[in-house]
Amino acid sequence: MTALPEDPVRRDDDAVARATLVLERDVHAPAAARDWLTAAFGDSVTSGEIQDACLVLSELVTNALRYGLGDIVVHAALVDDCVQLSVTDWADEMPRMLAPDPERVGGVGLLVVERVSAAWGVAPFPGGKTVWASISASGRAKDRARALG
Repeated sequence: MTALPEDPVRRDDDAVARATLVLERDVHAPAAARDWLTAAFGDSVTSGEIQDACLVLSELVTNALRYGLGDIVVHAALVDDCVQLSVTDWADEMPRMLAPDPERVGGVGLLVVERVSAAWGVAPFPGGKTVWASISASGRAKDRARALG
């Protein structure tokens, strides 16, 4: 795993902070990504926000590990009250959300991303794709308010 310096070409001009990480294809990549995100941004957001961001990042990195090729590139930025995440892998296959199936083990990662993220999507490019997600404090506050009733 290698941390990269700020990207001088593509900048998140409104970002308070940003960081990029390259992960080798390894079973420990999701945990390494969570540890990296917590170290990089844990002091800048609430514990709930970093937990949500780590959950989403773990799902995205796991998908890249399972279905992608090559190293996994992770980018995170703090913009306004959002943690913006992106995970790039080198395979053409696009992610697809599966319907929940009690007979199947796994296959619910994108459902988790959908529920926890304010927004998410896929940006394909020749030879790969970047899956991105935004974690917003305001979205979680609405969810908590609904849960409380």
